[in-house]
Amino acid sequence: MPEFVVLWGPPDVDGSPEGTEDRRLLSAWMRKCADHGVTKIIDGSARVLPAGERTLARPRAARRAGMKFDTYVDYNGFPRHGSARVTYGWSLDFLRPPVNSAEARAILDGHRPIYHGPYVNTEMSDFAARHPEYRSLTRSRSYALEPGQDLYLSASFPEVRDHQAHMFVDALEVTRADGLQVEFVLGNEDENGVVPYGYEDRTVSEFRDQFGKDPFDLPNDDPDWMRFRAGYVTLFLSEVRARIKRSSPRAVLSTTIIAGEPEDYIKVLQDWPAWIEKGLLDEFYLWFRTDSDLKAVRRQVRHVVDVAAGRVPVIVELSCYHPGSFQDPDSMLAAGRIAMDNGASGVGIYRSHSVRQLNFWPVLEALSKL
Repeated sequence: MPEFVVLWGPPDVDGSPEGTEDRRLLSAWMRKCADHGVTKIIDGSARVLPAGERTLARPRAARRAGMKFDTYVDYNGFPRHGSARVTYGWSLDFLRPPVNSAEARAILDGHRPIYHGPYVNTEMSDFAARHPEYRSLTRSRSYALEPGQDLYLSASFPEVRDHQAHMFVDALEVTRADGLQVEFVLGNEDENGVVPYGYEDRTVSEFRDQFGKDPFDLPNDDPDWMRFRAGYVTLFLSEVRARIKRSSPRAVLSTTIIAGEPEDYIKVLQDWPAWIEKGLLDEFYLWFRTDSDLKAVRRQVRHVVDVAAGRVPVIVELSCYHPGSFQDPDSMLAAGRIAMDNGASGVGIYRSHSVRQLNFWPVLEALSKL
């Protein structure tokens, strides 16, 4: 049986907006999760709720139901301190019946969404606005933010890493959670799927000092140049771990990354074998986010489990939320079975809203009995 059965997302309680749920409804929801085999809730409420009793209600309710409670923060919200987000007006916005009704569900399941955008909304964090000198630059060294792109700050600056480390440690302390998960999602990529930034003076200078080469003379996917930039992510994780263990020695530190082929991870600066080798993680999550190819699950889980070599538990995170994810119960169960057969220590579902709206409670229970 799985060592971990995990559910991501805030409590999805009918009639109770996120962050304002009634304590009785919250307790009942947590109890329902536990009754269906869930052993851990991973929730990102620390990012949106103020410190206080409302934030603490969730981990307390989870523990009363016999489950662990971790909080998570998006790492890519760390170098990313702004965006020129492209949004669309969707035909889905014009449902006539209430969106949470059975009638609306039937319409949504059979409707092909049509958009009439795009619209570009540009935003920037206060920290990024105050410190343009920390901006991470592309090879063109342009400060222009193109539609659909994100604004990143460079992790080569200690000040940037320190600023973000506070955000992660604060999230753990505010929730008094059992652990902290660093969530990695994908950001800007070039035509080869490689992160395009890192060409600020500090990073370029440090690479020249170490390798005796100029990044501007190399392709963006040069192996040394990719691994060097990934080293700053590894450094950040080591610094966050040190702070967390000083603040909460028993807290579990984990990461979740989007599953891919072995050569894909370094392109987005995720040198996760180094994270495991250096002992930076207590748990490692592999996220099948927009891919429901069962052959890929088998291949990619097996690779991660083999590299981890028992040094850290590997938990497979299966989305039934994103486009292209496991929204068919049989395929979700098949993916969970493949994950366990190939050495995973546990499985989990992303995210809670989908579990209720797709009625995946029986799927959760079945996953817990694999």
